[in-house]
Amino acid sequence: MSAQRPIHYPIRAVANLTGLSIDTLRAWERRYQAVIPLRVERGRAYDEGHIRRLLLLRDVVDRGHAIGQVASLGDRELEKLLAGPSRAERAPRTPGTGLEVNDGLQPVVAAIESFDYATANAHLGRLAALLPVHELVGEVVLPLMRLVGDRWQDGTLTVAQEHMTSAILRNLLGGLVRLRTPSSQPLRLLFATPSGELHEFGILAAAMLAVASGFEALYLGPNLPAGEIVAAVEQTSPQAVVLGIKASEPTPETIEELRLVSSKLPKRTELWLGGSEVKKALPSVRGARVFALENFAELDVHLARLKKGSQ
Repeated sequence: MSAQRPIHYPIRAVANLTGLSIDTLRAWERRYQAVIPLRVERGRAYDEGHIRRLLLLRDVVDRGHAIGQVASLGDRELEKLLAGPSRAERAPRTPGTGLEVNDGLQPVVAAIESFDYATANAHLGRLAALLPVHELVGEVVLPLMRLVGDRWQDGTLTVAQEHMTSAILRNLLGGLVRLRTPSSQPLRLLFATPSGELHEFGILAAAMLAVASGFEALYLGPNLPAGEIVAAVEQTSPQAVVLGIKASEPTPETIEELRLVSSKLPKRTELWLGGSEVKKALPSVRGARVFALENFAELDVHLARLKKGSQ
C-alpha cells in the first residue's frame, strides 16, 4: 500500500485558509522567516505544518503580540502564549497586526485596507468637523500615521496604501486651510522635506497644527531639492521653513541639502528641522536661526514664540 502523498497549497489557498492576506504572508516570510515555503515544480507551496503554524501566529498576533517578537518562536511556545492572558483586551486591533486601533480610526483603517479612498476621506472629514484641530491631530492623524507607517514596515500595508493615506491627509490639510485661514495677513510657514526624504507624514501633521494656531501653511510636500525650496522662499517670504527628516541617520546627501537651504535662506527666515533624531544633523547645519524640533510639543513652543514676536 503506497503512502499518501502530502498535500501542497499555493499561497492564494493559504490566504483563504488562514484569513491572512497574501501581502501579509509574504511580509512575514520575507522579514521574519515566520515560515519557509517548499519549492515544488509549480513554484512555492505550503504543507499542513505551515498552515498550522500560520494559524498559531495569526492568533498570537491578534492577541496583541507583535509579529517581529513571536516569529522566531516554536509552535509549542506559541501555544503557551495562546493559553496565557491576552494582551489585546484594552482595545480592538486590526486583524493581522499587533497594533491598537481606536474606535474612531477603525473605519478609516478598514477603508485604506480595501483601497476605498472615498470612504476613508469621508470618515476623516467627519472627524475633522467634530474635533478641534489639535485633538484631530493628536487623537486621529498621528495615531493613523504611526499605524500606517508601522504596518508598511511590517509589510501588512503596501506602498500604494501608504501613498493613498498621504493623499487623504493632504486633502484633509487642504480642507483645514480653506476653513481656517484668517482674513487678516497671517504669519506664513513653508513645509517640505529635503531631497531624498520621501516620507511626509510629519510635515503634514505639523502643517495642520500650524493652521490650527492661525498660521498660513504653504505645503510643498516631500523630496524637494534645496534650490526649489530656496526659490519658493524668495517668492513667498515665510517666517520659517519647516523641513521634516525621518531618517534616524541623515545621509551625507541630506546633510548637504540642509546646508544649502540654511546658507541661502534670507536672514529674516528661520529654518526648523523636524524629526525624532534631527539633532544628529544639527551640528552640521549651524546657524542662529536654525532650530531642531524633536516632537510636536516643541513645534507648539516655536509657533507661540513667532506669534508673540509678531504682536
